[in-house]
This record gives sequence, C-alpha cells and structure tokens, in this order.
Amino acid sequence: MAKKSGLGRGLSNLIPGAASGAASTTAEGHPDYQELAIDRITPNPEQPRKKFREAEIDELASTLLSVGLIEPIVVRRKDDGYQIISGERRWRAAQKAGFRKIPAVVKQVSESQGLEMAIIENVQREDLTVIEEARAYEALMRLSGEKAADVAKKVGKDRATITNLIRLLKLPDEVLELIEDRKLSGGAARPLLSLADRGAVIRMARKIVQEGWSARKVEDEVARLTESAGPTKSTSATKDASTRKLEERLRARFTAKTEIKHKKSGAGQVTVHYANLDDLERILELMGLKS
Repeated sequence: MAKKSGLGRGLSNLIPGAASGAASTTAEGHPDYQELAIDRITPNPEQPRKKFREAEIDELASTLLSVGLIEPIVVRRKDDGYQIISGERRWRAAQKAGFRKIPAVVKQVSESQGLEMAIIENVQREDLTVIEEARAYEALMRLSGEKAADVAKKVGKDRATITNLIRLLKLPDEVLELIEDRKLSGGAARPLLSLADRGAVIRMARKIVQEGWSARKVEDEVARLTESAGPTKSTSATKDASTRKLEERLRARFTAKTEIKHKKSGAGQVTVHYANLDDLERILELMGLKS
C-alpha cells in the first residue's frame, strides 16, 4: 500500500524493511528479523486499535494456512518477551491458525516510540475509529510527556485536530460507544460537548443516530436546548431572543463560551473564550484559520 501523503512520516521510514506489502524474504535479510514463539508475544494495552472483528480474523487465519504470513509483525522487547508494535491482527490470526512461531522484526525502541509507530501505521491504513485515534493520541502524550503540538508534528496532523479528537473523550461512555461502532460521527458528536447535562447528551446522541441528523442540525438542536434552559435575568433584560439564539449556536459550533454584545450605535463585539493555546488553535481551525 502506498504511503498516504498526509502523514509526516510513514511506518516504512520508522521501521526499515517493515513497510506494508513487503515480502517475508526481504524481511529475512533484515538484521532485526527473527522467528518468535507466539506465546512469548503480547499485545500492547495502549495499542490504538481495540476492536477486531472475529470474521476478519477467521478469514486471515484461513489465508495464513494457505499461503503463510507474507508480512512479518513488528515488536519491541518487553521484560522476558516481546510486545507488539504493528501486526496484532496477524498475530491473532496466526494463533487461530495454530502457528507456534511467527516472523517478526524486533525493534529496540521505548514504549512511547512503539506507540508512535503503532499510531502511524493504523492512521495510514485508516483502521481506527475517531475514539481509538483520540485515545491513542492521549496515551502518547501521557507516555512521552509531550504536548499536542509535538504529537501533531509526529503524525502529520494539525494540533487543533489532535485536541478536537481528545475533547471527544469527555463525552459519556454510551456516546463514545456509538462513535466507536460508527453509528455516530465525531463531527455530529462534537456540539454535544456544549451540554452540561450528561443525560441530555445521551438522549440527543440516541436521537441523532435514530433520525440521522447532520452536524448542522445537531448544532441547531443544542442551541435550542441550551436556550430553553433560560438565560439569567440580567441577560434577558439586555439581549433579545435572536441574539441569545445566535450565542447558543456559536457556543455549540465552537464548544466554548461565546458572548455577543451590542451597542446602541449598532456596533458590537463577539467574544469566544478559550482555555489554553491548544483550545485557541482548535477554535481558529473551526473558523477556517490557523495560528
């Protein structure tokens, strides 16, 4: 498979000889190539991809029995064994096929470097749900101590994209499951972050799935629901209904506190609050700008 141009570095650059589609005869000439006992290999608990469809594993196991494993898995040394960096699906299929050994390229890398490699491979192949991707970036930041901007450079994405994804993890578990099951898109779910009531978030998420709402429809419904909660006395005295509705729509769009102030002259200002520089870049990207 050709490397996607959107990523800063491909797995083939990080792991020479382990590019997708490389034949095992090529890997056998690699100094880090080994035949490893399957029972000495374990998955990485931080591995981005969490769900593996059993039917796919069965199909791959059948293929392995017919033609063998063409592409070796990639692992790192871990305690007395090895931890998977790339190829967990192949490892699972090899187990199901009854293999005792599996070809592997062994890399001397840290846990955070291994996770970085796993993220790049999965993003290249578009195997991840947005929630798996968000959890992967969060884990990489935690393990490496790096900020969103650093992670963004490594995986070839904008910092705002990383922070937007990670913000989705604040949603209730039931909503995250809908996204992981690909029933709810990340774009449609993002406006729900503006709702303080978690019960309301879950109810609206269910409705989005049932009725097939667009992201714009979700923004409108979030604005309507927030407005119906009622403005403060001082707010209602100075702002008409249309201004309050626009405020709520902006709040839903940016998932940030937003204020509109009018002057008697007809001039005014729109204020969008942000928590930190990452949050600011996220908002600027939503506006179609970049810092």
